[in-house]
Amino acid sequence: MKARAMIVWIFGILAGGTILCFAGFVGFLMLTEFSPPEQFKPEISGNGRRMDPSKREFTFMTWNIGYAGLGSEQDFFYDGGKKVIPEQHQCSQYFDGIKRQVKAHDTVDFIFLQEIDVHAKRSWFTDEVSGLSALLPEFARVYATNYDCRFVPVPVRKPMGRVVSGLAAWSQFMPVQAEVRYYDAFFPWPKRLVFLKRCFILLRFGLDNGRELVVINTHNSAFDSTGALRKRELYILDSTMKSEYLRGNYVVAGGDWNSNPRGFNVASIGPGDLGTGVDPPIEPGFLPGWQFVFDPGHATNRYLDSPYKRGVTKTTIIDFFVISPNIEVKSICAIPMGFACSDHQPVLMSVKLK
Repeated sequence: MKARAMIVWIFGILAGGTILCFAGFVGFLMLTEFSPPEQFKPEISGNGRRMDPSKREFTFMTWNIGYAGLGSEQDFFYDGGKKVIPEQHQCSQYFDGIKRQVKAHDTVDFIFLQEIDVHAKRSWFTDEVSGLSALLPEFARVYATNYDCRFVPVPVRKPMGRVVSGLAAWSQFMPVQAEVRYYDAFFPWPKRLVFLKRCFILLRFGLDNGRELVVINTHNSAFDSTGALRKRELYILDSTMKSEYLRGNYVVAGGDWNSNPRGFNVASIGPGDLGTGVDPPIEPGFLPGWQFVFDPGHATNRYLDSPYKRGVTKTTIIDFFVISPNIEVKSICAIPMGFACSDHQPVLMSVKLK
């Protein structure tokens, strides 16, 4: 009986210690939870020049760079794969490829990037914002954090650990105003403690007709099985963009929407890629009469359940632009890179203000 009582006592101590450790860790995450304001005016860095207010034609690039950790050889545990963090040499290889692509398009007026790490274990603590800004010395830059967690504890055997990441917008021109607005749609507790707090960057540029060019870089929710988060985010964007347009402004929003654009057709994706759709679709009530601008023939995103294999890996289009009716599209194209550096591919667009 004494031996049995001793075993019960030991197990009780171990169980109690485990519960205390777990409670302490959850308490730590709660105390250090990233809780951004609803909106704020961020610092504008860099050396953008004054924009000619008579300018009417502009070029844009958007790209989710996958924190330089999701090149073609990678899969990802949250998408059904097994990997968490790439090898350091792979991360360096992907980031070098991203830098070459950005440098090759340093004549574009606006560059929108998403999933860009500042200090994260998953990207070997590379400051990607600084690394890319060094290639764009004549650009103004606005960065917004949307992911700041002291320790992401999953997967248990090889946790992601520290993550500080966000999205950034570079502009050849110095904006008259910059804003960061956070969506108020978050995952429920406790998941929200270790997940992203989505947001968008809004930049304003004055024109000689008394109006403004308003450009938006957004990264909307993924891993949202019910679609509730994406629906709320689109409602906020709808309200913001309509309000600007009703004031007479020209509005361009681009980024990773984690939804297919209106007018998307799986059958148009090619050449050689296996196309698929993303549910739920964007509702018809989102910005009716506005233009959803995308390259129908080239996938911009691939699934991460396995390394990329053309014709086998599922691909789709979730990176695109939405522009107000007072803007004319001159060209749109995705850059096919075989997903070499990221699970997304860049998209280029040129427009003319009517």
